[in-house]
Amino acid sequence: MPTPSPTPWPTPTGVLVGCSAGFLNVMKIKGSHNAIKSGIIAGESISNKLANNDDKVEVTEYEEKIKKSWIFTELKADRNIKGGFEYGRYIGLLHSGLVGHITKGREPWNLVPKKKDCEYLLRKE
Repeated sequence: MPTPSPTPWPTPTGVLVGCSAGFLNVMKIKGSHNAIKSGIIAGESISNKLANNDDKVEVTEYEEKIKKSWIFTELKADRNIKGGFEYGRYIGLLHSGLVGHITKGREPWNLVPKKKDCEYLLRKE
């Protein structure tokens, strides 16, 4: 029986794309465009690595290409939308209007949710 790998997920041999990578644009409720584009970028990165007969398994250019694409620009502009709702519905709506229509991602703060999405789920009893 093989021993488990000591490296945590994600491994250097895996690529996260689409919604599993968190590429959902919350403000526009748009995820399919980002999922398709990230899949295209992943395919190009992997095929470039295979075409070069590179011995390295890790596809490092995927992350670089994502940061240069319009996905990164779009998600950076809407990064604080969800975090504003930590302070209530009305403050969240006011904050998302400010961020989405006035500052458009140029605000100097980052609102990070205090809890993971999975921690909001309740057990069925």
